[in-house]
Amino acid sequence: MIAATVLGVVVGGVTFGFTGFAFALFAISALVLEFPPAVVVPAVMLVGDTLILMLAWEQRASLLPRKLRYVPPFSPWSAPFVLAGLAIGTLLLSRAPAWTGRLALGTLLLAFTLFQARRIVSEVGRDLARDLAVSPELTTPSDASDRAAVAPAAFAGLAAGLLDGWIGTGGVAIAVYLAWRRFPPGLFVAGLRGYFLASDVLRMVVYAMAGYWNRPTLDLYLRVLPWAVVATLFGVALRRRWGAPTVFRIVVLVVLFGYAVALITRVVLEG
Repeated sequence: MIAATVLGVVVGGVTFGFTGFAFALFAISALVLEFPPAVVVPAVMLVGDTLILMLAWEQRASLLPRKLRYVPPFSPWSAPFVLAGLAIGTLLLSRAPAWTGRLALGTLLLAFTLFQARRIVSEVGRDLARDLAVSPELTTPSDASDRAAVAPAAFAGLAAGLLDGWIGTGGVAIAVYLAWRRFPPGLFVAGLRGYFLASDVLRMVVYAMAGYWNRPTLDLYLRVLPWAVVATLFGVALRRRWGAPTVFRIVVLVVLFGYAVALITRVVLEG
């Protein structure tokens, strides 16, 4: 692989290891410079799922129904919303230009990150020293048992399914939901991994029906995997060392903000 594609995989792996998402964002953007999208997208999905399974032991305390009960698609009533979102997104894929979805998502992410940044700035002086001194706990938010959380989880599932079916970015909706709920780092990462594994089962079936599981895809998967594994493990090490709640939230917002800027820039350049 050329240097640019390796760099994209490495950056995606480090980000994925630290935050639990965004591997596909960086890896796909880099790999399509050298390989066709029909090969890149399923290969990157397979790499991501392999990384999740490899790291499942790390979140063994959080990958439980009682821990993920408010993370789509495991939360009550959210699974049907995820499926409905996938159906709507698939319809939009053939009916609506992709740039409209990218522009809407980029605008919403930009507004969300700016709003959350204001909250962090007001809290950072009070919380940062405490967070750096205390190891983050793998516990649910204090109000995670509140029945009022069911509706937001269902909405997040609908948005995630729609974005996955339309422009392949469903994980961002789950990341925004978990950031809004202020899930601690361990549960945040575990929730994203659980969502990806559950949603990718359906994508694997669809890709099989479309004939995407062929030799070029599997060859690219084997070429990318070693780089992704090393980079992801490095990202995990960084999170364990500097993944205090406030620091973790800042990194997540920086990634989401960068994603928003990239989406809007892409729409402008393509226009």
